[in-house]
Amino acid sequence: MTFAIARTALFAARRQAATTATQQAKRRMGGSSAPAPEWTGIDKIVRDKFPQDDQLAAAIIGGYFGLFILYKIKSAFSSAPAVDDSPAPVAVASSASGAIPDVDSEDFGTFLESEENVMKLVDSFEK
Repeated sequence: MTFAIARTALFAARRQAATTATQQAKRRMGGSSAPAPEWTGIDKIVRDKFPQDDQLAAAIIGGYFGLFILYKIKSAFSSAPAVDDSPAPVAVASSASGAIPDVDSEDFGTFLESEENVMKLVDSFEK
């Protein structure tokens, strides 16, 4: 007997949930009854050509893209010819004094080009 009561209560609850879900699905809040806005000034001119929002957005993005393309074309024609920016040859620093240049100085790279200078550096580390 309790099984029959539970089963009846379950069917009633399911029926109530189904009708509630159906009623909520029918209710739409689209807001379609609102009047169209009255455009003035530049908005009126633009909205005459592009009445929908997505059309206006596409026109604005297309305008910016067109400006970008024009800028790229202009910079391609007006760019200066490529100049060889290779650095001038650097004179080799003499290490006759036996001093090891600072690691941050520009002379350190030329100092390491000689094998005996590298050995001086290694010997200084071992001290």
